[in-house]
Amino acid sequence: MKKLKKIIGLSLSATLIISMVYIVLEPAIVSAVADTATVTATVTEEISITSPSDATMSATIPGMTGNPGAPVTASLTWTVKTVNATGFAMVIKSSTTPSMKLDATYDFNDYTPAVAGTPDYTWSQPAAATAEFGFTVEPATAADTVASFLDNASTCNTGALNTADKCWSNVTSGDTSIINRTTNTTSSGEAEVVKFWAESNAEFLKEGSYVATITVTATMN
Repeated sequence: MKKLKKIIGLSLSATLIISMVYIVLEPAIVSAVADTATVTATVTEEISITSPSDATMSATIPGMTGNPGAPVTASLTWTVKTVNATGFAMVIKSSTTPSMKLDATYDFNDYTPAVAGTPDYTWSQPAAATAEFGFTVEPATAADTVASFLDNASTCNTGALNTADKCWSNVTSGDTSIINRTTNTTSSGEAEVVKFWAESNAEFLKEGSYVATITVTATMN
């Protein structure tokens, strides 16, 4: 009988020990554990540019007396959108030299800056018996203007301003850099304005429609 009681006592003790161990360890066994993983989607860069309607100069130019001191004007606006984090660059060129022509005989000379390669802060009237066609650029964000078309309120290719109707140059058949943006645009894009002036200082010009075909190209940086 004593031996039986001893066995029963040992069995109860073992059961209690096992129960206590289970009570202590059970929460660790059934509690939830957290783990983190990532899902990655790669978005690639893209760029788009609008195609503006063709422009007509603001007034006609008399074929003999010209319009000295009163340039006629026109503008084209290209809206560029890009998600590229480093932005875009824009260049401009014309399809012919000179840019604005009627035919092989009659044309407007390309504007001639006083210093080659540096735009004139103020439009310069053509010499007597000549006519000229030139351009300037006015980006939506002034800071995107390339250095040569920036000004300090008196001179181009210096400063940080992009003053309206200043910094005039010639469109050539080769690419001329006009804009360099270093960040992406918003979903609305950047409306980049290019202005054109034409003036005749009594050059003998045959009547007709003189046309300049202008191309701008926006490339992701």
